[in-house]
Amino acid sequence: MKKEKMSDSKIKAVIVDDEEKGRKLLRNLISEYCSDVEVVALADSAQAGADAIKKHKPHLIFLDIVMPNEDGFAVLSKIGGYDCEVIFTTAYDQYAIRAIRACALDYLLKPIDVDELQASVKAAQEQIHEKATETVTDERLATLLQYTASGSNLPQKIGIPTMHGVKFYQIEDIYFCKAEGNYTTIHISGNEKLELVSKTLKEFEELFNDYNFMRTHRSYLVNLSHLTEYKRFNYSDGSDGEGGCVILANKMKIPVSRDKRKSLLQRISKPF
Repeated sequence: MKKEKMSDSKIKAVIVDDEEKGRKLLRNLISEYCSDVEVVALADSAQAGADAIKKHKPHLIFLDIVMPNEDGFAVLSKIGGYDCEVIFTTAYDQYAIRAIRACALDYLLKPIDVDELQASVKAAQEQIHEKATETVTDERLATLLQYTASGSNLPQKIGIPTMHGVKFYQIEDIYFCKAEGNYTTIHISGNEKLELVSKTLKEFEELFNDYNFMRTHRSYLVNLSHLTEYKRFNYSDGSDGEGGCVILANKMKIPVSRDKRKSLLQRISKPF
């Protein structure tokens, strides 16, 4: 099912939320602060949401995750490969947010902040006007559904935003992440693939919090699964690796800062 072409500058949106107060509040916030968005339907359940989406063919869906009987992910299953943008709205849910982040999808935490709402809508607008994102959105949503359907606590893939869409990589194939100001370079499968991402290293540290990654230095986040050796002296190119360095399976030498040395040694002194 394809979304309708935009006949004017308005973006058609459907809100799916089981709480009436939440639906109306979000509709009012959109009406007041997002003038380019027209809410065409409100739905109070997964089935009602799927029916509204099939009827109105919106460009954008605001989708609550936690709902009785069927959750927000059930809506995605019911509408199949419908290629629209989705912004998830939810109270804090660690697993759901982890999966959504891994798929490079957007979400809003309740209570919804106006600035965050406007930023999410702006990002959705940019995606909607990029024709190439249609299949990309499908892939992101399909990957998210795989996570939720499998019941796995930890997604095994991550979506890396690029200039042309989103690329998916196995998390285990990531060797390390390096800070580049407000950007991060992702080193994948040795030196063969590099991706520059407009996210800070701190964001990736939070995203990989439950994985086998560790911050060895203010500029480096390392996948310990690829660690082969720790040296007390710094043989890397990092001039401030006063805590030594680690050597990865791809022969890369990553500096260890003095304040990270103790926690690193504690971590690697046990099976990991």
